[in-house]
Amino acid sequence: MHKLTIITALTGCLLANANIAHAMSSTAIFWGPTPYLSSSDIPAGFYLGGNPVLLDNLEDGSLDASISASNGSVYGPTSIADSVDADDGNIDGFGTAGRSWFSGTVTFTYAGNGPLPTAFGVVWTDGSGTITFSATDALGQSLGSQSFTGIPDSTFGGTTGDDSFFGVQFAGGIKSITIGTGGGLIEVDHIQYGQMVSSVPEPTSTLMLSLGLLGVGGYRRMRKAIEE
Repeated sequence: MHKLTIITALTGCLLANANIAHAMSSTAIFWGPTPYLSSSDIPAGFYLGGNPVLLDNLEDGSLDASISASNGSVYGPTSIADSVDADDGNIDGFGTAGRSWFSGTVTFTYAGNGPLPTAFGVVWTDGSGTITFSATDALGQSLGSQSFTGIPDSTFGGTTGDDSFFGVQFAGGIKSITIGTGGGLIEVDHIQYGQMVSSVPEPTSTLMLSLGLLGVGGYRRMRKAIEE
């Protein structure tokens, strides 16, 4: 076999592996909605190590400085507030004794100094209509959007039967998430972010492994061709 043919084949294999790794790391994965009454209801496999880097339950009356919100404010406790059920110390079907974030459709943006989260979530607690959940990457480009009907229970007395987790994972980093109903007022809680569980090798590891294996094979073939 000619040396140029071997080098071309080797280069093609490396590029193919790079493209596969990039494709596997560039797809956002949306999670939920799933029932959520306490932080123990964070879906298994959503965060590396099982826990978020930050979970803001708003019980201190403010939004954590590493997150900014496009609108709204902390709400409660009141007779119609709808916090995550467990935030008052009891899972009893009511969230009136805790705090939530009250707003229209709201975008939560990562404003911290560290690397962007690769897993970002929020818990819907109250509102009505069709829920839309979306996210953006580091450049503000859309990572996708999903809409759901039939989740709100149309009650506003702090009941928690419709409380649901919405989340997204993206290996390239998530800048913001948005949740709302297109116009109506909503409540959300447990705004959270962290690092995702990596299910595929990092691109650099894939390339290094490919280079090692293909390099050995290519060298042997090239040497044999020269000797012939």
